[in-house]
Amino acid sequence: MLTAVRRGKRFTVAVSDRISKLRILAASMSSSSGATAVNYEPDTVRRGVDIRQQSILLPGPERIRVSAYVNESRYRSGQFYSDATTVYEAFKRGQRVSNDGPFLGARTGPNGRYEWMSFSEVDERCRLFGSGLIAMGEKPGGSTCIGIFSQNRPEWTISDLTCVQYSMVSVPLYNSLGWESCKYIVNKTNMSTLVVDNTEKASTIVDHADAMPTLRRVVVMDLPSEGAEDLHRRYAAAGLELHSFQDVIQHGVQNVADQVLPTPDDLNTICFTSGTTGQPKGVPLRHRHHIANHDAVFSTHEDSELFDHQDIHFSLLPIAHVYERGNIYNIMINGTQVGYFGGDMLKLLDDAQELKPTIFTGVPRLFNRLYDKIKGSVDSGSAIKRALFYHAYNQKLKDLENGTLSNDTIWDRIVFKKVQDLLGGRIRYLFSGGAPISGEVITFIRCLFGCYFVQAYGQTETTSCITHTLPSDPTSGHLGPPSGGTELKLVDVPELDYFASENKGEICMRAQNVFEGYLDNPEQTAETLDEDGWIHTGDIGEWTEIGTIRVIDRKKHIFKLAHGVYIAPEKVENVYVRNQLVMQVFVYGDSTKASMVGIVVPDPDVIPGFAEKLGVKGSLTELCQDERVKSAILTSMNEQGSSEGLLGFEQVKDICLHAEPFSEENGLLTPSLKNKRPDITKAFAAEIEDMYSNLE
Repeated sequence: MLTAVRRGKRFTVAVSDRISKLRILAASMSSSSGATAVNYEPDTVRRGVDIRQQSILLPGPERIRVSAYVNESRYRSGQFYSDATTVYEAFKRGQRVSNDGPFLGARTGPNGRYEWMSFSEVDERCRLFGSGLIAMGEKPGGSTCIGIFSQNRPEWTISDLTCVQYSMVSVPLYNSLGWESCKYIVNKTNMSTLVVDNTEKASTIVDHADAMPTLRRVVVMDLPSEGAEDLHRRYAAAGLELHSFQDVIQHGVQNVADQVLPTPDDLNTICFTSGTTGQPKGVPLRHRHHIANHDAVFSTHEDSELFDHQDIHFSLLPIAHVYERGNIYNIMINGTQVGYFGGDMLKLLDDAQELKPTIFTGVPRLFNRLYDKIKGSVDSGSAIKRALFYHAYNQKLKDLENGTLSNDTIWDRIVFKKVQDLLGGRIRYLFSGGAPISGEVITFIRCLFGCYFVQAYGQTETTSCITHTLPSDPTSGHLGPPSGGTELKLVDVPELDYFASENKGEICMRAQNVFEGYLDNPEQTAETLDEDGWIHTGDIGEWTEIGTIRVIDRKKHIFKLAHGVYIAPEKVENVYVRNQLVMQVFVYGDSTKASMVGIVVPDPDVIPGFAEKLGVKGSLTELCQDERVKSAILTSMNEQGSSEGLLGFEQVKDICLHAEPFSEENGLLTPSLKNKRPDITKAFAAEIEDMYSNLE
């Protein structure tokens, strides 16, 4: 049994009726890409579900698996709470169960204190903001799209819930899209109102006004009452309205409009994926999709693992992405509080220490940095400090192996309290999404913080959740079983030698939180969603021996970096290869890393003259080993990338120069002269490892 207490110091998670010892083999402490091997002693059961087999194989040739909770009385398909069928009803339920408690908080108070709005105060602001928009010419209903382009803050959620109250459709924008994509989205959705957080965005928007003919008004959350005269003049000259957030609310005070509440089938949002090539794809999601997503997550949680109004969620990941939006919707239904970080990553820990959250959701890059910071501090300390820390850690690790997850031991008080205080000292849940994370990091953080650590896997097209690890499952190296109400199967990918009969193949998912198709894009819809309702994720998965899924490859040459953005390496390579210095290039990204590296074969006809201008002479092999030549080529490549529209995260941060061209003969090119990605990766494994080591 893995023990933990609902609140206070010791957490208690009932896994069986009597204590059961659980041993984690070394393999589950290794990288998430390794095999998951777990050895359990008997009776490792949580509410009737054996953690040793977390999914059920259904009869039939498709080899479909579902959660082992399928026979549980609380397991449903599509609705966890009978009184919440829309996002609005989820909000009202949260208001009721919290007794109208605090809901949204930001550091706007004296001395940087968090100030809070109650559910009813948020409700009223949404009503007035929506009324103001209607008074300015917007119409309630699903034909109206309201854009939101802002960092996380209360006004983001208020703008979103305003759309919910009046059955409008929220359309998030975000920086990594780039302005060309943002303009495309505004026009694609016939957007007439765009809500932004600052005058810098408002200034850029008016510069592009001619390219967005549907846009009528921009609402700025932080529009100063004085000093914005020039911006007002520019907007007037462009024929656009410029309003402050408070101005719209004041219009609403004078023109209160009746709510137009949504039904489960009404559109809630259109989330545009950044895509890999071409324009972003619009993913329309209905209210019932979000409600089904809530069920998918929480129908496999124990009662003690659910959130309530005493919990505080630290909103850090961009709400523009469906994962964090789903997080807010999912916890809102239980009256949980949401505190926003201040927007400055350098002050992230300061925000957390002021807020003292119980729920913290991040990405692997953040947890890796936390792990590195703690380990680095310990390892650079005195011998006594190191010995005490690792002795305490080993004691906590033994507790974890014996089924106890706690933060009230003597080791917590004398060794780990400062670490726990980094995130405010009250964490009971850590969530990670967006990319795989090392099992070593997970186990380390579980021991130090004495809290649940849950990994989630999903896509925008699935309203976020496909699988997630069970809170009380202390193993790692996998992404959990199918979520509640979800069917999962693997499909053969013979060209990559993956076969469902061997428990490997493309991950396909069918559930009520799966979207119905891309906005006005039947061709790409047909590529992703088949006629039987299965979404083809493009990820290659493998079933573990305990009925959980691991992602081991990608069907197409697309990968995700540690901060969650997708990269199409061939797109990047096609830009770089146009550089006169580059004959061939291979771009590589590791999903546990935040950046990409590359293997470059320089043009043998150009490089000697280029190197000579740098004061370097020698054979091509010698030039490839010269740091001055490498640095100059990398600079030139990134300049080329910037000039052709590559965003910062699409640029390689280091390269290795290689004199011998890729060819069919050396096994690095296909007959069609395309890079053989697995073979190049294997051939240059040492160089790739060295580059990442240097970057770290």
